[in-house]
Amino acid sequence: MPRASYGTLEDEEGDRGGLQEMRRKAAEEEEHVSLWKILALNAHAFSYGLFYASVGVIVLPEEALKMFPQQHAIYLAVMLGIAGVSQLVSPFAGYLSDHSTNSMGRRMPFVLAGNGVLFCMVGCLYLARSMGWGLVYLFLLLIAILALNVAYTGFTGLVSDMIPADQMSVCSGIMGGCTAMGAVVGLICIGFLLPVEHAYFLYAVTLAICTPLTWYAANERRHDCASSEIDWKKVRSAYLISPSSHGDFFWVFISRMFYYMAVSVQIYILYYLRDVMTEQIVVDNAKSCTAILCIVSQGSSGLVSLVAGTLADRTGRKPAIYTAVTVMALVYIGYCFVDTYSMVILLGICYGAGNGIYISVDYALAVECLPSQESDGAKDLALWGVAAFLGTMFGPCVAGPLLAWLGYQPGSEHYAFIGYVGIMMCGVLYCIGCGSALLFVSKGNAPRLSRQSR
Repeated sequence: MPRASYGTLEDEEGDRGGLQEMRRKAAEEEEHVSLWKILALNAHAFSYGLFYASVGVIVLPEEALKMFPQQHAIYLAVMLGIAGVSQLVSPFAGYLSDHSTNSMGRRMPFVLAGNGVLFCMVGCLYLARSMGWGLVYLFLLLIAILALNVAYTGFTGLVSDMIPADQMSVCSGIMGGCTAMGAVVGLICIGFLLPVEHAYFLYAVTLAICTPLTWYAANERRHDCASSEIDWKKVRSAYLISPSSHGDFFWVFISRMFYYMAVSVQIYILYYLRDVMTEQIVVDNAKSCTAILCIVSQGSSGLVSLVAGTLADRTGRKPAIYTAVTVMALVYIGYCFVDTYSMVILLGICYGAGNGIYISVDYALAVECLPSQESDGAKDLALWGVAAFLGTMFGPCVAGPLLAWLGYQPGSEHYAFIGYVGIMMCGVLYCIGCGSALLFVSKGNAPRLSRQSR
């Protein structure tokens, strides 16, 4: 009578391997984040974009003129300097977030605390501007922007922790789209629908709506950390970055700095429309035409960014950025050959598309190149944020004096056309710098396979 077979060793190993595969797939399904949760999570990006875009372009120039009428240009520079310097709090906030053992998690407390302080400061800023307390307004502005950056540092770390690698491109695209859409809403509301004094109410309402949405989407637990005490040597190192310490992330940092140097050329668009356009109605209404151009460009950026992140999974993230900076560079060249507003709008749409491609993948590439996603993610992503500050600061340091030198016309407040050619060429060189830095990055070239294809 033949003996019954109860399974060989190979069968048992096969069963064990199959069980491990089932567990692996189950874990993947468990960590998958729904589209609605990603959208809710990125509500913070919407409020951030609304605040930052409208404050810099509309609110601060108007408030500087109201409170410092004789020296508004100087105090506007002071306000923008405050906004820039406040970025330096981000690496320290990131370090604290990485080592937090709060029962609510290590990211969300910083988002809530930052937005809570910002909400209070919005009301105080409104009071200071109503009473004409200019110096008090400057101090409150510093506190407000510090709170904004603390909250954004927690948010970028939260996204890095929550979103799995195979969904990061989708999330990065949605983040870029929400930021751009927030900027469009802010520019439309404050530029055309609301007086500047009502901007503070808009900011408060936006924070009150968006913050709970991000909190609802967050799925954080208490994080166990070896030590919650502050190591000041590590804090100091949080502000240092080099190829040896950060590898690919260093070159992503340099690339992003050049990108913001390129973007900074856009601050001269108002003067460009005033001095180069042939239509008198555009020259007489350069401010309104600049606002319309910004809205159209940001709208184009937001729409493109919603799909570009997913498409970049098929091409690779670095090729997507190469495409983005090429489009932006061609737009800057195009500005040297047009003198009608309709052509400027067309170029603005193209610029927005290129910008949309970039913002849809830059966060995903930064996360992919992080030296450590577990222990120091927020700290390093805060450095990624500082790159924006450095680029915004360094870009005009070259372009501004170049415009004043090449475009100088004795006895006139207008600049000659050759001056604008000079700054547009700066924009082209900055775009080349952005793309060239990525040549030293080893990651981000290959297409990323979806879960289904695996």
